Amino acid sequence: MALAAGLPPASALAADFPADQIRAEVARLVPPPWTVEEVTVDPMPVPTPEGKPVAKDGDSRAAARIGAKLKLAKPTYLIDGREGPFTFIRPATAPNLEKTLTATAVATRGANGWTARIELQNPEVMEGVGKPADELPGLTVLSGSDNARAAREQLDRDARQRVAEEQARRRREEELLAEQAATAKAESDRLEAARRQVEARAAQVADLRAKLLGADRPARIAAYEAALGGNDPALRQMAVEAALQSRDPVLANLALKDWIARRKALPIQLYATKEDGNSETVLNNLGPLTLEVESFNPVTGALAGRLGAPGYSIAKPSAAVGALAQTELAVNGYGCALTLRLTEHRTMDGLFRCQTLPTLIARVTVD
Repeated sequence: MALAAGLPPASALAADFPADQIRAEVARLVPPPWTVEEVTVDPMPVPTPEGKPVAKDGDSRAAARIGAKLKLAKPTYLIDGREGPFTFIRPATAPNLEKTLTATAVATRGANGWTARIELQNPEVMEGVGKPADELPGLTVLSGSDNARAAREQLDRDARQRVAEEQARRRREEELLAEQAATAKAESDRLEAARRQVEARAAQVADLRAKLLGADRPARIAAYEAALGGNDPALRQMAVEAALQSRDPVLANLALKDWIARRKALPIQLYATKEDGNSETVLNNLGPLTLEVESFNPVTGALAGRLGAPGYSIAKPSAAVGALAQTELAVNGYGCALTLRLTEHRTMDGLFRCQTLPTLIARVTVD
């Protein structure tokens, strides 16, 4: 390591050699954490390179031996280890460590004054002394101290807390996975149960339909009565529809009996006939025709009630009796009669006759 510095001629070295300037230059060469306590400057012969004659102009060159007393400016440390935010350190040197740095200075006078080259002889004395605590990473803690023990206790607590938190997190994940698996299984079981229920329902409906549409009349009647006597509205409705649409008068009669027995009144739609021109006028003046059911015997088909419409005195509501025979309903009131027959369109079509009025077409929708 060397540095050029302005120096006086060798003849004036002993009296005028600038020690303060040399001290400043040496201090600049010494890195922290070292400080220069003292610098000694001793004149010495100007070294001559081997094989070259001594220079004649002796006043143009000068040399000196330099000794610098160094001291650590602050304690230095080495790293024992790092854990979490803490850096555990130990002293690197003895307190107030001192070293002596030696160097030589060779000065040469030129046109711009003196320049000197300072060469350090033992720079290694400044090495291997660690670093001050404030230059080390992390939170520095002196190994073996109470602070170090407290730091390790904190690290242990933090480690145990992390382990506990990790275990709790895993338990939560396992519980969540178990809950999700249970939910998925419950949903799967529900879907499977629903599928089996649908299949069973489909089989039940298909079985009823097959029996209702089969060639065996006793089986048809038994299936219809079973559906009608059960608590399943959908099967009941299907049985009634199948019976009404069948060509079996016995089944149709059973369905009509059940339908009439469940109603208190039958609204009757009336239509004019093409044969009598006055029927349109009578239809407009007659008003709504209704058959009120006061009693009905589902075994014999006998019916009692009131039949009539408000428009004409002959047709005003009055006591009426009638009966359902297979798929035909006949009802007689005071001066008027109603006859209806089941059609394939789930209607009962027929005629409404009164003694002094034109005949009208009558229809009841079997809903």
